[in-house]
Amino acid sequence: MKIRHYNQGEEQALWSLFYETVHKVNIQDYSQAQIEAWAPSDYDLLQWKSRLNKTNPLVAEKNGQLIGFAELEDNGHIDCFYCAHNWQGKGIGSALLRAIELEASKKGISRLFAEASITAKGFFENKGFSIDGEQTVSLRGEQFTNYAVSKCISS
Repeated sequence: MKIRHYNQGEEQALWSLFYETVHKVNIQDYSQAQIEAWAPSDYDLLQWKSRLNKTNPLVAEKNGQLIGFAELEDNGHIDCFYCAHNWQGKGIGSALLRAIELEASKKGISRLFAEASITAKGFFENKGFSIDGEQTVSLRGEQFTNYAVSKCISS
């Protein structure tokens, strides 16, 4: 497996990975209406491409297939942390998080934080993140429970 930064032209593959993961994995903890609001089938690919060009996520690739991705913002915020639904539990998330921690350290970031879904809460806890609180967020008319999580790292 290789961890690297996103390349232009991978927008559709990353959208498909995101969409399928939300619809096949997160459905265990959220309603169908919430899932559709989170990852709508009619999402604007140009908007997605613009986001990826701005955030320049790290991607996990194996044998030419994109199997995970995660965004690290300059303030230490981790966003869009997803592993392909058929690669869950195979170390992809762990490898992405190690790469994020290394990149954060290089940038002098000493604290990472995220909003973890119900589904991802255990992963972040197992990786040393503190659960700072449960919260309710709104997206496209749906209310979601998620968790503010954080972790101090050495920079």
